[in-house]
Amino acid sequence: MQGLRALQHSVLESLACGAPLREAASELCRRAERLAPDVICSVLTVDREGRLHPLAGPSLPDHYSMSLDGMRMGPDAGSCGAAAYFGEPVEVTDIENDPRWADFRALALPLGLRACWSSPIRAADDRVVGTFAFYYRRCRGASPLDRTIVETCVHLCAIALEQEERKERIHRLAYFDAVTGVANRASMEQHGETTVAAAVANGFGAAIHCIDLDNFKEINDTLGHRAGDILLKSVAERISAIVNKGDIVARIGGDEFAVVQSHAASLADVGGFATRLMEAMAAPFDLEEAMATVGVSVGIARAPKDGYDLRTLMRKADFALYEAKSSGRGHFRFFDPQIESRIAANRRIWQDLKQAVAGGEFELHFQPIVALDRTRVCGYEALLRWRHPRDGLRTPEDFLPVATKAGLLYEIGGWILNEACACAAALPPDTRICVNVAQVQLEKTGFADDVAAALAASRMDPSRLEIEIAGSVRLADNAEILGCLTAIRAQGVSIALDDFGVGGSALAHLDALPVDRIKIGRPLAQEAQTSPRAATIVKTIIALAHEIGIATTAEGVETDPQLSMLRQFGCDEIQGFVISPPRPLSAFLDAAETTDGAAQPSSSRA
Repeated sequence: MQGLRALQHSVLESLACGAPLREAASELCRRAERLAPDVICSVLTVDREGRLHPLAGPSLPDHYSMSLDGMRMGPDAGSCGAAAYFGEPVEVTDIENDPRWADFRALALPLGLRACWSSPIRAADDRVVGTFAFYYRRCRGASPLDRTIVETCVHLCAIALEQEERKERIHRLAYFDAVTGVANRASMEQHGETTVAAAVANGFGAAIHCIDLDNFKEINDTLGHRAGDILLKSVAERISAIVNKGDIVARIGGDEFAVVQSHAASLADVGGFATRLMEAMAAPFDLEEAMATVGVSVGIARAPKDGYDLRTLMRKADFALYEAKSSGRGHFRFFDPQIESRIAANRRIWQDLKQAVAGGEFELHFQPIVALDRTRVCGYEALLRWRHPRDGLRTPEDFLPVATKAGLLYEIGGWILNEACACAAALPPDTRICVNVAQVQLEKTGFADDVAAALAASRMDPSRLEIEIAGSVRLADNAEILGCLTAIRAQGVSIALDDFGVGGSALAHLDALPVDRIKIGRPLAQEAQTSPRAATIVKTIIALAHEIGIATTAEGVETDPQLSMLRQFGCDEIQGFVISPPRPLSAFLDAAETTDGAAQPSSSRA
């Protein structure tokens, strides 16, 4: 039939040219109605929840089509609802008396619709994705011509709907996050720019909230990737539940989300949302096999205060996020120019550090440790300094936090270890060298071998090397660190627990770790001079250490009264400015030339 071939050609050509689905379906209905002048065509889609939605029905009143929107398919849901439900054509020749139309005849009959024949539209996987219907203005069934037309139309509708599904899948892959279902970075960048511009133009203001989950990696590593995906999806749901209409929620990285807040006229609006966000994350998450609590850090930039375009606002919100995480996590921070200046300075340090490692800009200074029973130097602590070509001599407080974030701490720590062991050759054979070691070094596979290699290269007696570990770090329950320390100690190297009595250091470390010495932290040692309570604590620590066979060194000793007090308490060693500040090793060696040959500090107060 020439008319049917023309219909088929026209619809397929429209689809091939990328015509919108609704437009192609409407054209299909109009052409089918011209081939069968006494019918009215309708196309409905069926979603995955079994609800029907009008797609095309150019000859039906809009109010009728819209009354069917969201209708659930079922055995008594009219011709179309029943056809979708059973997956078979449903032919009703008398709407007024057919029980399947009981709930819908009041809509159809006033429009002169007396009969309806509906056929399911199936996808290639046999899912019912829509229905195609012929309405009649008199009670009758389908003619042979009707059946031929409908067969072709159903086939064309199936092609069109499957093509639309493919487009939607591609669009979702391109613009929506597969795990959480919220927008991805590309989508946020595409729509966020328009949202910000409109908000600023209308005087509402806008804000970008960059959100980072505080302990996602630990959950992902310990509970598995499925639990991690459930957590990410739940986080996205909680964020989506508190945003306003017009806001954008996006996952922009592994455990990073962003919200474009489209109504942010005041600081209270923005801070209020950030507070609600943190409250929403406070409740534990059900990850099927475990419950987990996840904190968030949030960085915020506002438009127009901090910028007008999305790229600028994202960059500044990211700066604010960095500040929030650096201040202890679980906080939100607004962007301010000082944050950007600090980060820029850190980035310069980062770049300079890479050159420092390769260019030999590091050097060691040494601070003497004095044994109180012999009143002579028994060791030196090796302390890192950076001879910066532009800024001069810099102490670790200025650059080690940046080195840690840059992943350079292991390399720098290795240089310190080797250089300290090499320097020991210039010191008396009964003088030990103390080297601070970071947690990242202890956790690195093979660090005990690195220690052995440094000793072998310098031909240093292992008993002269002492490894200092920070007592404020959780060490006792870390199997890797415990194994590393045990292997180092087995070489004859001693282990000292640094900063004892400060921060998170605990007595449990003394029982769980292979420790030969504790170093009483500077704040506690100095406070003991003026606080009876602190003095009692120091005295008790010294007595306890001696009771279990551990030596003691007090750090930060700056005055003669402090020194006398610690001597009275029975402390084994002291270290601090009362003896000498950290200095290049050559300063002590030069001084030794005028004494008995031992490298002694210039002060003899001890």
